[in-house]
Amino acid sequence: MYKFDKDKVFFTSDTHFNHKKIMEYCKRPFSSIEEMNEKMISNWNEVVSDDCTVFHLGDFAFGGFPIWEDIRNQLRGHIILIKGNHKYYKRFQ
Repeated sequence: MYKFDKDKVFFTSDTHFNHKKIMEYCKRPFSSIEEMNEKMISNWNEVVSDDCTVFHLGDFAFGGFPIWEDIRNQLRGHIILIKGNHKYYKRFQ
């Protein structure tokens, strides 16, 4: 059984990092993928500290493992990726 500090556990989903069309589909107010990724990474890191655990419940990023890994390395916290409906995700350690 795992025990978590309730103030250091987060749940999120559908960030869709690096997904150009998501800006149109969801009316995200960005002019480029780079701008969207940078702002979402900045927002994440303002809330999540290195000792937090984040359960990401699907659709983390588009573009394959090198892109996922690059984005993951910029985010704070221990992130557990759960498979979404678009791609197969591996758990990052």
